[in-house]
Amino acid sequence: MSIETIKEDLVELLAFYAELGVDCALSEEAVDWLNHGHAAPGDAIRQALVPAPNSRDRRTASHPGPVPERTRQGETRRSGGAATVRPERRPPAAGGAARSPLDPGVAAAGTLAARASNLEELRTALESFEGCALRATAKNMCFYRGAKSARLMVIGEAPGRDEDLVGRPFVGRAGQLLDRMLAAIGLNEESVHITNVVYWRPPGNRTPTLQETSSCRPFLERQTALVEPQFLLLLGGAAAKNVLEVSDGIMRLRGKWKQVSLGGRTLRALPTLHPAYLLRTPAAKRQAWQDLISLQRALLESS
Repeated sequence: MSIETIKEDLVELLAFYAELGVDCALSEEAVDWLNHGHAAPGDAIRQALVPAPNSRDRRTASHPGPVPERTRQGETRRSGGAATVRPERRPPAAGGAARSPLDPGVAAAGTLAARASNLEELRTALESFEGCALRATAKNMCFYRGAKSARLMVIGEAPGRDEDLVGRPFVGRAGQLLDRMLAAIGLNEESVHITNVVYWRPPGNRTPTLQETSSCRPFLERQTALVEPQFLLLLGGAAAKNVLEVSDGIMRLRGKWKQVSLGGRTLRALPTLHPAYLLRTPAAKRQAWQDLISLQRALLESS
């Protein structure tokens, strides 16, 4: 393989990454995509790659010879002059396009979820659902663990690596800490229902986008209706913002009881810190313990 061929392959690979929306290998700061409205990750770079009007004429004028261009199949056609690759505009894959709450895919999710009369039927509906792009990159769907019916429903952000491998939510280090937290107030897996706002692991454990949470929301609504909880424990900012439909950060939300309508029920919800955050910031366990005491008191008063 010649050096020239290798260069062309590398340019093709970079163009492919650009089409996927990859604009950097590693960012210095985490991106909160929940605050980006309906913009999908990488949308800015995809928009920047759309050829401007008459851009072909300007490129031709700036080069002494013909400029190669990408064919409809995506190959680079060389007709003289320097090799320049223009990203191919492919139609989005099914289930992978940016979607809003009004997207037909979300409506389809609502139809599928509404048909489920129990959790096993809802699991089957989720396994057949192709409206969330996360399932294309995940190994397993993580539905729930714990009791089928419970007074307390624990909702986290998304499955991680360990959860994706096993196919159950909160089974890694954060899940083990969650179990110890619940045990400290007299609860265990047999007495709570544990799930996430999305059922597939986001690539690189990033925060789920609005489109991804919106496509899973009808299933979460139906899941809540079937579990029939009285209380919700919301773990972390992403879960709290999604369920409560607010933009406040978790430090502002935690420890404060909220009323939320979910699954056709009006429930009391308590946002608290995510166990994964507690593993990184042990000093915050004091705040989480205060929240757990508040939850225990509410459970006792309502029994």
